[in-house]
Amino acid sequence: MKIKNSLRKDIGLFLRESRKKKSLSANQLGSLVHLSQQQVSRYELGITTISIEMLNVFLIALDKNWSDFFFSVMADYSDEIKELKTGYY
Repeated sequence: MKIKNSLRKDIGLFLRESRKKKSLSANQLGSLVHLSQQQVSRYELGITTISIEMLNVFLIALDKNWSDFFFSVMADYSDEIKELKTGYY
């Protein structure tokens, strides 16, 4: 299980990787979610904590769902989720 202090950074990495997979610049994503490129960068770098509501806005804009997020990010923070991800019960 990972240290919880790095959760913001892992969420940011997920957002950045998802953005790049859609071939979007931070400025383009910012336009989609009505934020500045600088604020998008703060989220992606883990400088600013993202709210659940804003994370949902990003997921929608990036064509991701909560399952994508949980299994990509949260699995490293929970033994139970990690077991679901790997199929071991």
